[in-house]
Amino acid sequence: MRELSVYYCRSCGHYAFFQLQNNAVCHKCEEPMILLPMPYQKFMDIGYEDRDRLISREIINASPTLVQRLTAPGKLFNQREIIGHLTNRVEELEEENKELSDTVEWMHETIWTLIRKSKS
Repeated sequence: MRELSVYYCRSCGHYAFFQLQNNAVCHKCEEPMILLPMPYQKFMDIGYEDRDRLISREIINASPTLVQRLTAPGKLFNQREIIGHLTNRVEELEEENKELSDTVEWMHETIWTLIRKSKS
């Protein structure tokens, strides 16, 4: 006889116990449930609060878009970070501009020197 396994719903967080994965369908959302990587007996030995934390962590880890959506408002209004990045980029562009200006100046000097020599 197969042992029970713990499955959870990625949408609503409901968990249930099934022997076969084919039977693991959430009765609330009617979506396929995900196998929790923990033996049934170990899951039964932990308290309800720890079960909730475990399943919450699994849902967050399985859904990186959820994490991105949760942290998006903070990133949107984090102007210090944006200003820091832009300041660094401006400094990089100024250095590049100076190098290019120096190169153009050197080229002009070289060209005019060659023109003077060819005329002489």
